[in-house]
Amino acid sequence: MRFYDCFCRPDKPRESYSYAQYGVQSSPPSNSDLPMLVLFQEGDQISLDNTQILLAPGYLYLVDYIFLATPEPDSYMQITPKINNSLRLLYSYFAPTGSASRNTSASGSFTIPVTESNTAVSFNLTYPATVRNIDISGAVSVTTIHKINRNGCR
Repeated sequence: MRFYDCFCRPDKPRESYSYAQYGVQSSPPSNSDLPMLVLFQEGDQISLDNTQILLAPGYLYLVDYIFLATPEPDSYMQITPKINNSLRLLYSYFAPTGSASRNTSASGSFTIPVTESNTAVSFNLTYPATVRNIDISGAVSVTTIHKINRNGCR
C-alpha cells in the first residue's frame, strides 16, 4: 500500500509517502529513552536508530504512541517525547497506577513539521525510585501526512 501526494506540475512525478511502526518491549531504567524495534517500515523518509526515529526533511509527520507498563501499586510512569534531544512536556503523558493495580497505560499523538534538516524523535520513560522494576511494551506509529514545499505548491 502506498500513499501519494498530488503534484504541482504535470512534468514532476508524484511524491511517495512513508509510514512505519516501531515496537517497544523492555525493562529500562528510569530517565532513559525507550529502545525500539521495527515492526514495519515503508518508504525512505522514516527510519530507526535504536532509540531514535529519524525523520527526513520536507514533510509533516503524524506520530502516535501507546505504552502499557507494570510499575508498583500507587505509583506512576511518565512518557515524554523528545524532539532532537529536547523534552516536549506538552506531548507527555503522566500515567498513575491505582492502589489495587500495578498496570498503567499512556498514549498520545502529535504532528511534527520537518523543514530544514533531519529530526530525531525518541520517548523518555521516568518513574519513581520506589519502583524496583518496570516492564513496558507498546508501539509508536509514524506517518508522513503532507509534503512541505518551499515554493508554495501543494
